[in-house]
Amino acid sequence: MTFGGQWSVAGGRWPTHTEQSTAARRLLVSLLGHEATVEHNADGAPFLSGNPNLHISLSHCRTAVAAAVCDNKKVGIDIESRRRISRSLMERVCTSDEFDTVNRSIDPTMAFLQLWTRKEAVLKCRGTGIKGFESMVHALESDDVEVIDLPCDLPDTVAALAVIKAG
Repeated sequence: MTFGGQWSVAGGRWPTHTEQSTAARRLLVSLLGHEATVEHNADGAPFLSGNPNLHISLSHCRTAVAAAVCDNKKVGIDIESRRRISRSLMERVCTSDEFDTVNRSIDPTMAFLQLWTRKEAVLKCRGTGIKGFESMVHALESDDVEVIDLPCDLPDTVAALAVIKAG
């Protein structure tokens, strides 16, 4: 994939959503090299006020944060760390083939979380985010978005990046 932007992940401990969000914004500032005002559109997607051609995406969990910046292409990033996943959640967001693949893997929890990050990154890239779990089921079935699994040197943590294809 030719991403044409920048991304970064960082580990830490942020017990509250507010602390996680603040850490993700600090990571974004480090990518940008300057302070910036992040706003959110009606769907909750973040954007930089005054810079409509610079696309951003942020993600966070209790033990990791991620940020991506891309010039002139929509981008989505997601990061997740190991947590308990219910079978019913897997059934609600996976196609039957995905469900079978996840359950046959050596580590079904991490396999599911990798799939989840890929799907959420795509939905963020499209600017819709998760609008109920049914939106995640077929998120990877379109060819308008490229998705990569990001290298992540944090234990029990996975991340994915999605970018709209050129053309």
